[in-house]
Amino acid sequence: MLEVIIVDDDQIVVFIQKKMITNFEIASHPISFNLAQAALEHIIKDRQSDLEKDYLILLDINMPHMDGWDFLDCLESHEKKSNYHVIMVTSSIDRKDKEKAKKYSTVRYFIEKPISAQDCEKIKEISEISHFFERV
Repeated sequence: MLEVIIVDDDQIVVFIQKKMITNFEIASHPISFNLAQAALEHIIKDRQSDLEKDYLILLDINMPHMDGWDFLDCLESHEKKSNYHVIMVTSSIDRKDKEKAKKYSTVRYFIEKPISAQDCEKIKEISEISHFFERV
């Protein structure tokens, strides 16, 4: 099972991402959080259940309280980090951010906002999660 989580403090961005994720059949009901800490708490609480689940997390970098980097640091220290598949979705065009993102084992892809149809197709081709999108 693949749960899609959108972590962004901009509600317009969240609305657009939910539409794109749904329209491109990545997930029928993506969950969104406007605070990274709330998303982290959801994942940790979920982990306590017996369900084996993977998470596709669309993560913004610049957010209040806990930013995307702090969120990634917490995921990286988790023992089941191979179940986390993070896509950085940011308005940052700083090449340093892209380079920094590559240092995290959980980051699979980096998108500059807004998310496009082409980005959605590339998400479905990410090797670690592509099996969730295979047609029978």
